[in-house]
Amino acid sequence: MEKQIYAEDKLPGILYSHLDCKEMVGEQFVIEHGVCYMFSGVFKVADVMSSTAFRAGEMLFFRKNFLAKFVKHPEDGADFRSIAVVFDRDFLLEFSKEHGYVFETAYPTNRAVLKLEPDILIRNFFETLAHYFDSSLHDHLAKLKKKELLLLLLQLQPELKNVFFDFSTPGKIDLEVFMQQNYRFNVDMKRLAFLTGRSLATFKRDFQKVFHTTPNRWLQQRRLEEAHYLLKEKQKRPSDVYQEVGFESLSHFSYAFKQFFGVNPSSIH
Repeated sequence: MEKQIYAEDKLPGILYSHLDCKEMVGEQFVIEHGVCYMFSGVFKVADVMSSTAFRAGEMLFFRKNFLAKFVKHPEDGADFRSIAVVFDRDFLLEFSKEHGYVFETAYPTNRAVLKLEPDILIRNFFETLAHYFDSSLHDHLAKLKKKELLLLLLQLQPELKNVFFDFSTPGKIDLEVFMQQNYRFNVDMKRLAFLTGRSLATFKRDFQKVFHTTPNRWLQQRRLEEAHYLLKEKQKRPSDVYQEVGFESLSHFSYAFKQFFGVNPSSIH
């Protein structure tokens, strides 16, 4: 099982995760910037560019308005344990005004998740923070802890100000390129529209012009075609494929696959 202690009754904007089962798989649209410090276990995160594994003593920085898949699991007899600190827009706006940090130029990479090497001060910060989950703190004290971490991060990597304090929304981008890169992510249509810089209505209209079909039909066909390739050419199992290509359940994937190809996915080899 996974034990998660959320901000509302402990530390606002801070989440402790403890996983002692085999693994947990998921995917999400990253709504806010945040930092996750690993105490033990493995945290594998994949965006459209690559997959990275994070282990004890390492720190990952996840960026808002990106899509990512993740797998959490114990390793070498140790449970999965991490603490994530989320920096929401209102907090960052207030911090920017208070400390004078402003966005200057676009950050040089479009990676959803970045690996940061924590120094001794940041390691000590998280080690100390872990003890706060034994009791509740007032909101303003939790905010001070978040400010402390953000100041440490900006001291370690000053260029991160161009991520934290970029308050713009995604601009209109090439729809075909975006969809071919992101069709494996199982997120709702409103998120996809937002990430392409469009309203939902404009997204659907532009999609029809580009692909000559609806988003739902195109997504299902594209995911099934990729699944067929992985089953036949990469010799993967249906249980390994369905989540990889964006289906929520193995039963739904198997049904859709047979409807489309006329055979069960288990018969492909």
